[in-house]
Amino acid sequence: MGRAVWAFAALEAVAIRLCERLQPGSLDLLEERTAGRVADKLLSLTLKEDSPKAARIAAARRFQALVRSRNNLLHSKPGLAREYPRLLRDGDAWSQAEIEAIAAAFQDCAALLETED
Repeated sequence: MGRAVWAFAALEAVAIRLCERLQPGSLDLLEERTAGRVADKLLSLTLKEDSPKAARIAAARRFQALVRSRNNLLHSKPGLAREYPRLLRDGDAWSQAEIEAIAAAFQDCAALLETED
């Protein structure tokens, strides 16, 4: 889980940097700087560009979707599923493989945003 948390923090940092490049000070206006609000702001700024790039829009939308996955993972609770330790959230159990896959998805999205930076 630590790798996933670290990967998401890096992804969010890339998104923040891109928001600030697109509109300096844009995140200062947010009352709460949650990952979801950063994702919404990034997509909004990306769509407002004079000639928005399809790849950047897709990466911003991917970041928005990954925020939900991050929230589900970080707000999960330890428990047992099929007699194995798991992290549980709303009846869903996170396996180690799923945690590793979401960490990789966070890293992939950060790379996409960085190439568009």
